[in-house]
Amino acid sequence: MKNKILTILLLLFVVFVGNTKINAMELDNNSIDENITIEVTSNSRAPKEFFTNPSDVLNGKLREKNVPTLHWDLNSSQYNGNLVEVRSSLLYTNYYFSPNSNGELKIDYWISPINANGTKMIIKLYNVSTGKFVGTHTTGGAPTGACVTFRGLNTSQHYAFAFQAIRDPLAYNGVEGTIVVYH
Repeated sequence: MKNKILTILLLLFVVFVGNTKINAMELDNNSIDENITIEVTSNSRAPKEFFTNPSDVLNGKLREKNVPTLHWDLNSSQYNGNLVEVRSSLLYTNYYFSPNSNGELKIDYWISPINANGTKMIIKLYNVSTGKFVGTHTTGGAPTGACVTFRGLNTSQHYAFAFQAIRDPLAYNGVEGTIVVYH
């Protein structure tokens, strides 16, 4: 009897937990624009500590996961954001951005694990004008930081960034950190 119960519990565990694993291809939704190139360098402007006066605070627990409706003018100032908690749901910046005249947007990040070292995050670039994701970058395991440059963007369209922690099905693995968006 004990063996039957353990077998049933093990089977239920495999069925439910095994189906929650998310892989990068599922997250990309096959919506990558082939005209866009992504360059990653280790030179990140993002600090390892939260900004004292950030442009924005992104908290996966408190704010809705909606596409932004406000524009941030990167020609006037860079955008500094604190990522208070990034979970497995998409978390958008509260603002969208216009690329420079060369069709570029840059995002620097520094992330730290909330619970377990090695947690990764996906940075997705969302075209607000067309309603499609056009590029993604998967970070290395936290703690980590880098500069990601998206090139080949349409200069007459607007873009927002979305963040998503890659979830381990056996544990809650979120990240926190800082971002800097600029030209």
